[in-house]
Amino acid sequence: MKKYLISLLLICGIVACGNKNETPQNEKPTVKIGVIDALSGKYAENGQNVRQAIEFAKQDIKSDIDFEFIFEDYGFEAMRAATAANKLINADKVDALISWSSLAGNVTAPLAERNKIVHFSICNDAQAAQGKYNFIHFTPSEQLAEKLVEQIEQKNAKKVALFAVYQPALQKHTDAVENLLKAKGIAFERFNFTMDNLDFSLMLEKAKLGNFDVWYLCALPPSLDVFLKNYFQKQINVPLVAIDSLLFAQDKQMVEGMTFVTTPEGNGQLLQRLTKANGSTNYFSVGYAYDVAALLIKAYSELYDKNGKLPSSDEVADYLLNLHGYKGAVGAITMGKDGIVLSDAVIKQMKDGKPVTIE
Repeated sequence: MKKYLISLLLICGIVACGNKNETPQNEKPTVKIGVIDALSGKYAENGQNVRQAIEFAKQDIKSDIDFEFIFEDYGFEAMRAATAANKLINADKVDALISWSSLAGNVTAPLAERNKIVHFSICNDAQAAQGKYNFIHFTPSEQLAEKLVEQIEQKNAKKVALFAVYQPALQKHTDAVENLLKAKGIAFERFNFTMDNLDFSLMLEKAKLGNFDVWYLCALPPSLDVFLKNYFQKQINVPLVAIDSLLFAQDKQMVEGMTFVTTPEGNGQLLQRLTKANGSTNYFSVGYAYDVAALLIKAYSELYDKNGKLPSSDEVADYLLNLHGYKGAVGAITMGKDGIVLSDAVIKQMKDGKPVTIE
């Protein structure tokens, strides 16, 4: 009898253990999505807003799947981005990845491809879309350059000075502008500088002697603020055009009334929610962040509902490649064959310290 009771207890224990590991039928499956975001450092406000936009997408889209977004801060540093990506892939075992900026996107893309994990980058560098599993949602440099050169042509410029910081994405913008100027027969000279350049005196004096009709600026802090300060101190009367840069100027009064080419921010409802949530009006790329999270949720959810099981990375990648006309926060979303969403640039003007879309 005693042996019978012991055997029965052992069997019950085994059954109990087995039931513990099984997923109850009424419990939702979980999809984990890792997000490599700049939550600290000089772009922390922007990174926090990207996080909030992703959280909004999770709240807004109903699904039969539980989506767990795991955020890793990389502080806008390449080495930390690599560490974050490896941690999300190997320790957290995420099903998909989102990265913010070309700095993080270019580091994450080869890791995602090697591990066959779908990766959606919010950046404009096509390198981050290489391979089957990598995608980009952001207005490409070529579209930004096209809008920028339209502005230059409207000023009847014959000769342009190009000022560009040594940063991959911004050099890519300037390369695209340079190629269009060549095609249109507009003369130019390029002036490159480092991110931490704190003295533009000689460079600007040289540019003044060049008799340029337009100056183009593509820079980030801290050199951006020094450049703008020197530009106004020297009372340079040459028109200044820019891609994105004026968004990041610390002293918005300096650039009041100036126009620049940039990316769409997102629909008004999303931006109002963001400001209500954290008081910020720094909307750069938040619409893209919302869209990327929404697209991944949509892909997994629709494929799960269709097939009754969680989709593989290959199935999700195929789904994304066939996107056409999806209504996103920054407009209609159609995926190009290269894994890069087709999107347009806009022209904005700084009014009362805030960027306002005028075209």
